[in-house]
Amino acid sequence: MPKVFIIGGTGHIGGAILDLLVGSRPEVEVQALARDEQKAAKVVAKYPRVRCVVGDFASLELIETTCRCADIVINAGPDITHDETLQAVVRGLQNREGGDVKSYFIHTSGAYLICDLQEPGGVKGEKVWDDIEDNEQLVSMPDTAVHRVTDKLVLSAAPHVNVAILSPAGVTGISPSVGHPLPITMPALFKCVRAFRSAFMIDEGANAVGMIHVRDFARMYMVLIDDALATLTGTNKTDSPPFPLWGEKAYYFASAVDTVYRRDWFAGLAPLLEKHGVVSSREVKSVTTAEVARRVLFGENYDPDAAAAPPPDSWATHIAHGLGANLRVRASRMRALGWEPEYMDFMETMDEVIPAYIEREKENGAK
Repeated sequence: MPKVFIIGGTGHIGGAILDLLVGSRPEVEVQALARDEQKAAKVVAKYPRVRCVVGDFASLELIETTCRCADIVINAGPDITHDETLQAVVRGLQNREGGDVKSYFIHTSGAYLICDLQEPGGVKGEKVWDDIEDNEQLVSMPDTAVHRVTDKLVLSAAPHVNVAILSPAGVTGISPSVGHPLPITMPALFKCVRAFRSAFMIDEGANAVGMIHVRDFARMYMVLIDDALATLTGTNKTDSPPFPLWGEKAYYFASAVDTVYRRDWFAGLAPLLEKHGVVSSREVKSVTTAEVARRVLFGENYDPDAAAAPPPDSWATHIAHGLGANLRVRASRMRALGWEPEYMDFMETMDEVIPAYIEREKENGAK
């Protein structure tokens, strides 16, 4: 029985992958990394056949040992600042126990790789990055590019491990995750909206981002998982892929649409925020990247006279810059393999996400 080990399986993305994998592939033995016994109990309660390994990203020996016994490893957790974790994964897979077939590693990165960090926020970007047309550039970006260091670490394992990288821009939608059903950007978004007392965009909101529903994203992983399972089990493949699915150039963007302008996004979001009582009008304010970063950090307690700018490498600055950046990406590789999105109405999706987040706040005693 093929063994799959998923890291980040209680997260927003990882939870959707875990749910789809367990629900549709009964022939696979699934293990999941859980931070503590409480999270492990939640996973097993929902998926009794999943075996949880209790540890975190710092549990390097545990991760390496577990990867050594796995046929397929999926990392759906954060990658930046976790080089040692990824090195442990690669070491384990390179020393896989038993079998002559190379193991598989599917890594989750991010489209921030192509972000121009010097570009002013809110301006229009003309280029749509395509994972077929721009493949050579995507797998040879300078080390100063966000995600590049960890991307290179993963891709460099290609001679010994079948590797592939999936790279989303904007991920939305409610996930079946037991730990994080809502997009990770929701707390920062709500902080800013409440602090501005309105929806907002950076400058004119002319920048654009690719978007995908988390369940459609999970289906992308299954395309690769099924290919790996076919090789591991000796199942005949009826179709020859148009390009190698694995290896040092196996970089896949994840998007259902490649261009959602932020001004349109927030113009659509404003009525929903009003509908659910978050704001009192449908106004969309034009603000600066620095103003957003400060409000991500300080929320409704923001004092323009006292609040210092967050550090350039802080989560607050990262979120703010992302809201003003151009992250237009096209998932040509996955479409060439037959994948098509099922969720395309992102405002309908947010009409579900917003009240779900408010309810979760109430459950946690936040408001």
